[in-house]
Amino acid sequence: MIPHLPATYVDHVVAPGGIGDVPDAHAVGEVGSMVGGLGVRMSLAYEADGNGDSKIVAAAGRAFGSAAPLASISWLAAAVDGQTWTEACEHTVDSVLTALNEGNGRSLPEAVERGADFAVGALRRALGVCSNGAPADPAGPGLLVCRCIGVGDRTIRRAVRAGAHDPEAVGDATGACTGCRSCRPDVLALIHDEITAPAEAPDADLHPAARIALARVGPVLAALGLPLAAARVDGAAVHIQLGEAQPQASISPIGAVAVTRHMLRELVGEDVEVTPDTP
Repeated sequence: MIPHLPATYVDHVVAPGGIGDVPDAHAVGEVGSMVGGLGVRMSLAYEADGNGDSKIVAAAGRAFGSAAPLASISWLAAAVDGQTWTEACEHTVDSVLTALNEGNGRSLPEAVERGADFAVGALRRALGVCSNGAPADPAGPGLLVCRCIGVGDRTIRRAVRAGAHDPEAVGDATGACTGCRSCRPDVLALIHDEITAPAEAPDADLHPAARIALARVGPVLAALGLPLAAARVDGAAVHIQLGEAQPQASISPIGAVAVTRHMLRELVGEDVEVTPDTP
């Protein structure tokens, strides 16, 4: 059966806050990469509090290669806003997971627990906690996306904002996706993220697993050219209905089911089954 998911966790997955990069950030922490299948960046801005100290006035984060860290990023971005450096350093993986799980400790999917570890690690790097690694350059290339050429996500995002709206144009501008091309799905995801307005949150009356499918799997499949039209839960399975494939779609219906299953097993539970519905 599909496990019960606490409302706090579901809300942070379906409608996460603090997602993105803080403009003119004073500090950035990065952990992992898209190449490795999981990465997180947290960025922070400070201002003086008038008492000889400073406080965090803006916090944001991004997840790469997996949606598993999103809930933790969302919770942390809200939690540290307005906190001092010392207060922000007190957040731990256990405290994040306990908050998301509404006081019940670690009982969320294993991938979510690992995502929380990456999110806290990225925050602590941004805070300059030395045992967690060095902060990143706020104006740097970002997390690695293209292994062959060594191109980061910030470099690709800048190219997209300058008008490179397909992998070939991104390749011309940055070199990304011109080698083995295994990063093409990630480049498509970044393009989609930059040029597509956020979709409305799924109907709150839907089953939490269906809401998560629409909110988190939907953008991934849309970026690959095969949109997710609907999702519903029946017993132990999530039934999905796919929309019309776009020209030059990069994924098949079978692949879309596999991607949905993988993502829901990360975000909902390891035994979730996914079945395609006929329109």
